[in-house]
Parts: sequence; structure tokens; C-alpha cells
Amino acid sequence: MNLISKYYGIRFPVFGFFTLPHDVKIKVDSIEIQRQEFGTWNSVDKFIEGKSLLERYIAAKEEDFGFEVTCLNISQLINKKVKWCIDSNFKIYNLSKKQTFKARNVKVRKCKNNVIWVDTVSYPFKIKKGLTDPKEIINQHVTIVYIDKVWVLYRFTSFKELVESVTL
Repeated sequence: MNLISKYYGIRFPVFGFFTLPHDVKIKVDSIEIQRQEFGTWNSVDKFIEGKSLLERYIAAKEEDFGFEVTCLNISQLINKKVKWCIDSNFKIYNLSKKQTFKARNVKVRKCKNNVIWVDTVSYPFKIKKGLTDPKEIINQHVTIVYIDKVWVLYRFTSFKELVESVTL
């Protein structure tokens, strides 16, 4: 298992696609994407000094173009199965190559508001607000994945499963 993953260095939020674009052109003043072969070229970023990627994306957005997904953290990124993305530091990531990560299935020990604590990990995980009743989460199990020296919440399960690794 690799020490540095394909996710290493990603700054959130990221804007992505579920499939790889056909071609990408990085110019001095912009980034352009061709989604399909013989498709139109769309500008996804026009470099404007002092503006965030989101501000620039909105300014460059063409009516017929948009990213398929926006992810705010690595759990969303792996669960949405994003294949290609651009992060908030304007770095492009091809996530299509599979990697195997250490994983384990652990019991949820405590839940308060939108935060859960699990066996064997000392820090809590944030979950989506209103996902479920906190009383129902207690005693559930979650699969966590070890990515770049941090445990990441992958999925909820109703029963204990034997999990040693996950290929993403």
C-alpha cells in the first residue's frame, strides 16, 4: 500500500467529473476541457489574480458547461466515485487509477449532533446533518479507510464485516 495516495495534496472544495475528459488544455490564462472527442472546448477557469477558483469558475461558466459534482471533503470524493477533478488550488487530479488502501470495519460508539466517534480512532468524524437519528447510529458499524495517514469515513453498515482493505 502506498504512503502517498492519488488523493494527496487535494485542497477542498473540488469540482469534478464522473468520467475522464477527452482532453485538457492548460494555457497561460485559462484551463479548457473537451468532454468528448470532437466535442466543444469549454473554459473552466480563466486566471484572474486575487479571485478564488469558485469566483473564477462562475465568471468563466458557459451556459452549456458545468462540473458534475462538487465535493467538500475526501469522504464525499471517494463515495461519489469522482474520476477527474480540479481542486481549489487549481491543481488537476486524475483519480481513475485504482489504489488499494488499508481499511477496517468498526463500531460507532458515540453520536452527538452530526459528529460520531468510533472504536480504535481517537478523533471524531463529521456526518451530514439530518442523515439519521443519532439513536439509530449508535451500535452501527462503519468502514473507515486509511488515506494519507488519516482515517476517512467510507460507509455505514448494519453489521460487523471483515474488511482489511478497500480498492478505490
